[in-house]
Amino acid sequence: MARQVPPPIDFDPHEREIWSAAQRQLRLQGTWTRTDVPLLHFYTRSVRLAQRAREAAVDFPLQRTSTGTMIGHVEYQLAEKAEAAALRYATALLLTPESRKRHGVTIPDSATSELDALTA
Repeated sequence: MARQVPPPIDFDPHEREIWSAAQRQLRLQGTWTRTDVPLLHFYTRSVRLAQRAREAAVDFPLQRTSTGTMIGHVEYQLAEKAEAAALRYATALLLTPESRKRHGVTIPDSATSELDALTA
């Protein structure tokens, strides 16, 4: 099994938590290798970007255009794109239940709770 890889130095504290929890889950399920580092980096950044975008839109979920039409806050579109990217990376890393099942990977039930709490 590969050594623990520290998160990038420019990660904020929440990104560091996501990075560490995901890496622990990958280790528990026996799928972690150093070649996963770029995917974990992309996954962590995408999750955090989606979270930040949703947080930014909370106070003003709807906006009025110059013609008076009400539309969803632009940050929602960013959040949806980042969430879709995070799902692709999570699937590639075998972090989703569906991808683990498809590849016959089993882990203890409690192993995903930490990551789930951070990425919800």
